[in-house]
Amino acid sequence: MGKNKFKTSPSQLGSSSASSPKNIQTPPSSLKNPPATRSEPPMNTNATPPNAATNRNVKPEQMSLIAHDNIQAYLQGYNKTEMDKEDLNAVLRLSQHLRVFGLLSAVGYLNQSNAADNNQVRLRTVPVWGCLLNHLLGHNVASLTPQQRQNLMTEVINITRNEPGKYMALWRKSLVLAEQWNFWARAYSRSN
Repeated sequence: MGKNKFKTSPSQLGSSSASSPKNIQTPPSSLKNPPATRSEPPMNTNATPPNAATNRNVKPEQMSLIAHDNIQAYLQGYNKTEMDKEDLNAVLRLSQHLRVFGLLSAVGYLNQSNAADNNQVRLRTVPVWGCLLNHLLGHNVASLTPQQRQNLMTEVINITRNEPGKYMALWRKSLVLAEQWNFWARAYSRSN
């Protein structure tokens, strides 16, 4: 009966449009052109705004090299030859924070004033986070002054408000980079 349905498809096309072989076989010239023109614009419009920038910026083969350079910049900026245990923990915390809370929150953490007596966590994490987030945004400074941290936060807030596509692309890039930061931080950590 399936063969009979395909043979009588011109009469049944009006009643059932669910099967795609019927539509393709009956009017080949009229249906080939519209899908080509209809499918191309949505693909182009979806790919151009943030996705094209993301695909250009987030290339797996380059992320490892960028992350390596970021870890090296941190080590050189703080006159270190290897990552200590606290540095490694800070990188791992940054990775978790980016995944759970986002880029804006991670940059905001740099500017928090912690009134608690235990500031050791911030003293260990802020230098690492500041360096890596600064490099993520395209700045080549390893250690940040309080004013530079504030400027970084203002920059991310402006991107969030004015260019949400760019913000999402940066966040996606940070998630890809975070895995590579973790890898290179472990590679340069003390082996004990």
